[in-house]
Amino acid sequence: MAEKRTSWLAAQLNEARASLLPRDLTPEALADWTADKRRKLLNAAPTVIFFITSFWLTVALFGLDHVMPVSCYTALFNSRCRKYNPPRQYARFFGVTLLCLAGARLATSHVLLCMAVNLVMPFLLVFIRSSQLNPRRYFPYMMLFLFLELRPEMLDNMPLQLASLMFSCALLTVALLICARLFHKDSDNVAQLHKNIRRLADDLNYMAEHGIDSRARSELLALKREFSAHAYTAREDSSASDLLINLYDMFAALAHRTAYLTGSTAWHTDGDCPHASYLRELANLTAAADRILNAQDNSILIRRARELLGRAGEIENARFRIFYKSYLHMFLLLLRDAADSTHDRWRLSPVNQIRIAQFRKRPSLDSFELRFTIRCAAVLAISCTTSLAFDVDHLYWFPLTAFLLMQPYPSESLRRMRTRTIGTALGCVVVHGLSMLHLPYAGVMMLSMVFITLLYCSKPGSTIMAFFATVYALSMASLSIGDQYATFMRLACLAAAVALDFGVDRLVVPTSDRRLFLANMRQLFDLIDGYWEIVRLSLREPMEVAVPCEALLHFQMVHGQAAHYAQGLPDSTPEERGLKDAAKHALFCAWELVCELEQLELLVLSEDVSENEKADLDRFAVIAARYSTPFAYSHHMGPAERIVEKFSNEDVRFVLRQYLRRSRALTEARIAGRKLIGEKVTYADEITEHVEANR
Repeated sequence: MAEKRTSWLAAQLNEARASLLPRDLTPEALADWTADKRRKLLNAAPTVIFFITSFWLTVALFGLDHVMPVSCYTALFNSRCRKYNPPRQYARFFGVTLLCLAGARLATSHVLLCMAVNLVMPFLLVFIRSSQLNPRRYFPYMMLFLFLELRPEMLDNMPLQLASLMFSCALLTVALLICARLFHKDSDNVAQLHKNIRRLADDLNYMAEHGIDSRARSELLALKREFSAHAYTAREDSSASDLLINLYDMFAALAHRTAYLTGSTAWHTDGDCPHASYLRELANLTAAADRILNAQDNSILIRRARELLGRAGEIENARFRIFYKSYLHMFLLLLRDAADSTHDRWRLSPVNQIRIAQFRKRPSLDSFELRFTIRCAAVLAISCTTSLAFDVDHLYWFPLTAFLLMQPYPSESLRRMRTRTIGTALGCVVVHGLSMLHLPYAGVMMLSMVFITLLYCSKPGSTIMAFFATVYALSMASLSIGDQYATFMRLACLAAAVALDFGVDRLVVPTSDRRLFLANMRQLFDLIDGYWEIVRLSLREPMEVAVPCEALLHFQMVHGQAAHYAQGLPDSTPEERGLKDAAKHALFCAWELVCELEQLELLVLSEDVSENEKADLDRFAVIAARYSTPFAYSHHMGPAERIVEKFSNEDVRFVLRQYLRRSRALTEARIAGRKLIGEKVTYADEITEHVEANR
């Protein structure tokens, strides 16, 4: 273990040295190093300019004591400057700032209130904003709240503090509006969408020419993942307009349906495609949509799609017929929305907005968001209360460092503890050397601006970034306190923060990779049950397309994270190989189930289920949802099998039979992998796995 830690330390020091100096002095190495640094500086230039401008304007208008929140607004700018920002985003800056200011004022009024507020605020700023697929959305606002409460003397003059924060919000808004004109990120999103549409059209043509081979399968699975990732990012980070988000959602559904088609062998043989003409029609429609996606009149394409839909009954193979109809139905919705320039993001009713929110947030101890929120609240409550209770100069570095070290994943927290310790130690040495130069105020400020520039050019969480952060903070602190005291406090607060985070990660709802995998599996099964609820609701009233699209998108993202863990499971022994195969097969069956459900939802919307048959489908849904509940191994599916034969539509019968077949396979996979999938992770196992993983 000692050799492993020594090699890790050497690697970190080599990385830090490579960031500051070229590896060798050959002309080629120097040219590559210079080009890399120039690229990083250009990428960081907008953020650096914003920070320096905000810093000096704040100093000029409100004084040096009010510059701490500038870093928070710079973090917001850095995360949003290359994204599309709708009007509500600018309003959020002001609204959340007022919330943070009110929370900080309350927290600094009494020690007990400090503990209570620091337990509550993470639920408002961490749980609501973060997700396991985008875990760090909380950071800028949570850091703002922390900075405000760590300087209680600044809150004594609330009008001045409020004015400085509103000025920062206004400056952030102006800067982002300027960046929107410079970077045109919404245009980049449009270009990416068109690129993926062309890939989808090319893939359909390839299948028509060559059939379904391994190349077609891997390409469509990759395209499905890309569409899902772009759709999820566009929604979570508001990096695209509302209309573009709608189009991303629907094209992601088309890519998902096409990828599912390649996994079925019931309609083709390798090297042969009996439905090539139909695939070419879909490819031509998709390519045409790419060319006129933003046209005001898509009537020609709409008429052509409806003609093809009317001929779908001629296709004999049930699997391909269902795919063909579902593709054309979604394509018609796409053309409708693309031609409507005033179309907002899905016009959802309040009830459906609640349904969509339920896909994203689950207040359960199994959920990643809640576990991280509890750990974050514990760290803030202990560290901030300590800082408020003891009148020690610059003790606020303790909660600030503890917050920066507390990461969504404990393994990442441990890595930050190491990189922060090395970077802080190196930074203290450099600042001690600079103190011997006895630089004047102007010299210290100029050096601080250089250090902050280099900080924003560094890799987040790296040793070199921790180094520049330490040099900048100690240089600024040396203006008011001695450099020796500042160095001592920096190191002491770092040691206390490491000890606190280390203990919380292990003792307060620890989160290992296995627990997260198990939570993901439970969530997948919950989403399958939720999709059945969508189908049942569609039997009573028309369902807005956004609801199943959201369920499908969230399922794919969670499924991808679970599959990544399953792929990395050990397989050195027969038992480990059996568990790994069972986990992978269970994930495959879960994906197949949600694909069948998505097809069934389309058949309901297409009125392929008659009014007299809706009660039968509702009964089937109740049984099937219970059958796929996690860790309930029921084999009593006879009533559901008998219900299937009551439906007159052949496509409906086909989808329901496929669902039952996959349900049985899922049950067998869950039983085979029960030791991995079915057994709950105990607290002792959690601690043991966490320690083993971090050795």
